[in-house]
Amino acid sequence: MVALARRLLKDPAPDPYASLLETLIANLQDGVMAETSEGRIVVANAAFCRIFGLPGPSRVIGRMAHELREELWAKLIEDVEAFRALTRGLRERAEPQLGYEVRLTDGRVLDRDYVPINLPGGVAHMWHYRDITQRKDLERRLRQSRTQLRQFAAHAEQGREEERRQLARTLHDELGQLFSSIRLELGAAIAGFRETAPPEMRPVVDRLQAAAGLTDIGVASLRQLTTSLRPPILDHLGLLPAIRWEASIFSKRTGIRTHVRARPASITFDEAQVTALYRILLAALDNIARHAGAGTVWIHLARQRGVTLMEVRDNGRGITDAQITGPKTMGLLGMRERALALGGEVRVTRGPRSGTRLLVILPDGESSGA
Repeated sequence: MVALARRLLKDPAPDPYASLLETLIANLQDGVMAETSEGRIVVANAAFCRIFGLPGPSRVIGRMAHELREELWAKLIEDVEAFRALTRGLRERAEPQLGYEVRLTDGRVLDRDYVPINLPGGVAHMWHYRDITQRKDLERRLRQSRTQLRQFAAHAEQGREEERRQLARTLHDELGQLFSSIRLELGAAIAGFRETAPPEMRPVVDRLQAAAGLTDIGVASLRQLTTSLRPPILDHLGLLPAIRWEASIFSKRTGIRTHVRARPASITFDEAQVTALYRILLAALDNIARHAGAGTVWIHLARQRGVTLMEVRDNGRGITDAQITGPKTMGLLGMRERALALGGEVRVTRGPRSGTRLLVILPDGESSGA
């Protein structure tokens, strides 16, 4: 930098590092251009000329920078007026700027750094250009790939949810009716035997009663299975009643007090939101039961400014930073993916005193593109 400063000031004093610095700048793969406070170009390497299609450093050094800009920008810069105003403002204020993205009309993307250097003879302006077209293309393809994977995961989950719904309906309608019919037949047989069978047939009656008891157990197990697949209350009454029902079941099973509140008291949701919020809630309650050591859970649903919010908060021991950001916390990862598929997000934080706060934010269907 010392050698460059002397060159800008036309200081004839020899510098043992001058040739080293000039060689370094000349062989950089990034474009470097420097101009005096009057705007005369004193440094331009081969990469700068290559990026902008100029003949070579010897044809550029000594020219006025504003003439070169006018010659190049109208042909290369997409938003030339905004770019011209920004560059002029940086030079006037001598204000550094790093990482400014420049889009060229041929599709290339450059990363530009501007660094002013205060020298005794004035301010030197240094411009550094880096071609990041390939990197931006890779970033775009990576974002596109992530979006496609997320859409695929959302589609697969939607298919699984529909399979759960159909399976639960089939089990309830067909097997449930079959168990009920068997129970009625057993009941009728037991009643008939009691009226007409001789005493020696009482063991048969006892066996029939045992079979009836097993049928009742099967009905209860079937009901529990269909509910775990997809509770009928979710489709028949909606999300809020289903959440209150799950909270009641959770409280009875774990002994943890659970409070549910909604604002407004009646909120309508689209089907995708219903499924996402319900599954996220189940995962959150499962985490609380297994890890939190909490005594109370608060569940709060709200709709405001086109956004649906669901907060699940407990007064347990609290989650650690490693658990929040850890790649092995599959439960949190699943919650985040469900929300991201709808254009939303899941935030997990520690409470101000204790416990954990999970906040689900989902935009309305029109906003999320659902």
